[in-house]
Amino acid sequence: MTFYECGLHSLPEGFDSPSRLALAAKRLGYDGIIICNHSGQENLFLPEACRNINEIEIAFGIEVMASNPRSLSSRVSSARGRYPFLAVHGGTDEINRAACESADVDVLLHPTESRRGLSTVAAKSAQRNQVAIGFDLGPMIRLRGTARSRWLETLGRDLSLARKFNLGMMITTGPWSHLDMRGPREIMAMAEMAGFEPDEIRDGLALPARILELNRKNWKGPGVELL
Repeated sequence: MTFYECGLHSLPEGFDSPSRLALAAKRLGYDGIIICNHSGQENLFLPEACRNINEIEIAFGIEVMASNPRSLSSRVSSARGRYPFLAVHGGTDEINRAACESADVDVLLHPTESRRGLSTVAAKSAQRNQVAIGFDLGPMIRLRGTARSRWLETLGRDLSLARKFNLGMMITTGPWSHLDMRGPREIMAMAEMAGFEPDEIRDGLALPARILELNRKNWKGPGVELL
């Protein structure tokens, strides 16, 4: 299978250049990465340098942030035609739901940032609009004690909803530098401890590549591709 890390942030938001992240991902055993800064590709540090790195694919997406559903809708509409991978930074009930109600969104990231996590209404909308749910395992590394237990509890509820509605699931550690990155084998071990099944983990690491492939096709309408 083709494994991707889909939640990377590079300079100026993160701490490393895109090429530095790509070299680390190649060493760790990934087939590709998707850099998803909140500002998109506009202010990235030397993104063209990635072209000199062989044997790994580097894609540039965007992780849209917004304070309310109306602003989110506007930003998603503006970004959809410019990026092959569009994620939304969730967390609140209204943003989670608005992201899941948009067919232009590929994945909802960080839905567990609030204690409530994903709602049933949002999960139903995600199923209808084919919006995947992104599970960031970074807090499993950073948190300790009660905070980690609460986070795992919320993640477990979101995982149950994703299974119930047969939603696409992605897995990342949300790295902001090459030191934050974990290889596929490490992520598989962490995800199993968090309650994921082995096939869910493999599919979660492979789904970004399938989304990129679909979004890069020349669609003339729903279900109609220009060959």
